[in-house]
Amino acid sequence: MKEKKTFTDLCREWFKQFGETCSKVLLRIGLSANAVTIIGCAGHVIAAYLAATGRFTWAGILLVVFAVTDFFDGTMSRLANGGKGTEFGAVLDSTTDRYAEFLIFGGLVYYYAANDNLLMMVVSYAAVMGAILVSYTRAKGEIAGLNMKLGLMSRLERYLFLVPCLIFNIPAIAMWAIAAGSHFTAIQRILHMNKEFKRLASERRSDSLEN
Repeated sequence: MKEKKTFTDLCREWFKQFGETCSKVLLRIGLSANAVTIIGCAGHVIAAYLAATGRFTWAGILLVVFAVTDFFDGTMSRLANGGKGTEFGAVLDSTTDRYAEFLIFGGLVYYYAANDNLLMMVVSYAAVMGAILVSYTRAKGEIAGLNMKLGLMSRLERYLFLVPCLIFNIPAIAMWAIAAGSHFTAIQRILHMNKEFKRLASERRSDSLEN
């Protein structure tokens, strides 16, 4: 059965040529994939500070620049290593992705706390929880050998909500959408795992009866 492509997979296909061209340029000027990963995370630190101080538009503009680095580092690693990325590079990439995203959410939590907006502080915290659970459920499923490329709101979709809302100075809309969508996605993945585990258990029982 052909594996269904996610929106993230499709975006990588659509912008593959652009990503490869930019990656080759970055390698040519002496940057490594890991360096680009760290630079991207460092840019998120600045964006988080801007968000925490209420300068949402500038935070969003900065994210447009630095979030794109996540599209380059994996390609750079494959180009530099004969078509395969390094194991450490993959770990560094996924870890800094989590740091980067939660720094932005942390900046927004701080902003709402500093402005005594308890509701939005709670909603932003719920968005953090949801983002963590989306990653956690995927990791748990993949450890068990399941295909976990499903769900309404993966990291790319979260950024597609967050960045425009920051630029247009309406971060609250993004926080509500991410909080709701991320928890919905986590539940989707839990239900998917339950269904797949039942299917695998049934197949094992059938095999044991046949043997």
